[in-house]
Amino acid sequence: MRNKFERILLSILLGISVLLGLSFWLNTIFGFNLFFKEHWQELAKLQAEHIPISKGFYISIGVAIFIFVFGLCFIYIPAIKRVYKKNVIQSQQVLPTTEPVVQKNETVEPLTPKKEFVLPTSRPPRLNLPSNMAQIIKQQYSAPEQQPSKNTNNNNSESPYTATFAQIFQDNGYTVKNNPKIAGFTPNLFAIAPNEILWIGAADCDIDKLQSAINKLKSIFQETLEDIQININAFILDTTSGQQTSDSIFIFKSLEELKKFVSELPPVRSEEETDADKENFDAYSEYIDTIIQYLKTMGQ
Repeated sequence: MRNKFERILLSILLGISVLLGLSFWLNTIFGFNLFFKEHWQELAKLQAEHIPISKGFYISIGVAIFIFVFGLCFIYIPAIKRVYKKNVIQSQQVLPTTEPVVQKNETVEPLTPKKEFVLPTSRPPRLNLPSNMAQIIKQQYSAPEQQPSKNTNNNNSESPYTATFAQIFQDNGYTVKNNPKIAGFTPNLFAIAPNEILWIGAADCDIDKLQSAINKLKSIFQETLEDIQININAFILDTTSGQQTSDSIFIFKSLEELKKFVSELPPVRSEEETDADKENFDAYSEYIDTIIQYLKTMGQ
């Protein structure tokens, strides 16, 4: 809403500037005042009597109109493109949602993830990453955030589930990355797939910690990739039956349940994969490696 209001004010300012500039020019060169009714009446009389009028007069008005239209395009077209790309990507990506069933005087039933999961039918805009991406990210996040206290760090580096999660996703075509420390939280899984898909998994962790890590990643992605959306999916293996529920994070009660869910997802690799698709995924993978290195450097 704020950006729309700013563009409206810029449009008004542009119109006033062009109008004042044109008025000054016509008044100085042709002695014609845009704000005098008598001058307009005299112009109409000359045109009606077919009296020749300097072509420069009409050219000046045409140039002013062109500057105004060009300025409006400069203000609105980049914003329209961003909104269009965002809507197209969102319409192509349909993520499953789970909602808890709550009844009076009854306990909340554990969430069972839905089986529907549709990958985008066409690719988002291609990742064209500059060679100095690491320097760009460091410049945008030059000041490291305050280190969280040790009791907030979820240390999953030694968890037996880390290797198990990695094997499950690797068997289904995903590329598993090193688990970064995000906002004081270390997940058990950090895996990617084509179409800018990212999976984060954790075992027996607090939902709020995982959600904070997701929000941190989203903020970094939005700052460094304005026109490309990284599709973040997350899950928790809840072996303690903590009755955790979430509308945006999958909750599994056993490894068998997780394996079945992942195996029923659409294949992430295709036999019809082109060289362009491979190059696009390599660029995406390189970008994720840069983000992981940045998080490691900044001590998140």
